[in-house]
Amino acid sequence: MLDEISRAEIQPILDELLRKGMIPFALTNYGVQANDLGEYLVKFNDSRIHSCRFSWKEGEDFKEAFRAAIIARIDRRSGPLGTKASHGKTKT
Repeated sequence: MLDEISRAEIQPILDELLRKGMIPFALTNYGVQANDLGEYLVKFNDSRIHSCRFSWKEGEDFKEAFRAAIIARIDRRSGPLGTKASHGKTKT
């Protein structure tokens, strides 16, 4: 099931988020690791974000779990939805 998830679910979610402007740059999934506790690590080939970790259990909405996790991960990296709010500001 993990291989099916990585190929059939993750990249289209990333592409949709980019198309809708919900993430500021394209990400390409190049691997998924899972443990027995329902935790997933999605790896990217990108210097800005190397990976995204999230939890999901069968019966839950995978797309929503991953969407929320990747948006939160990008927010932690660069502010609200990847905007460059801090760029151009002078220090006082």
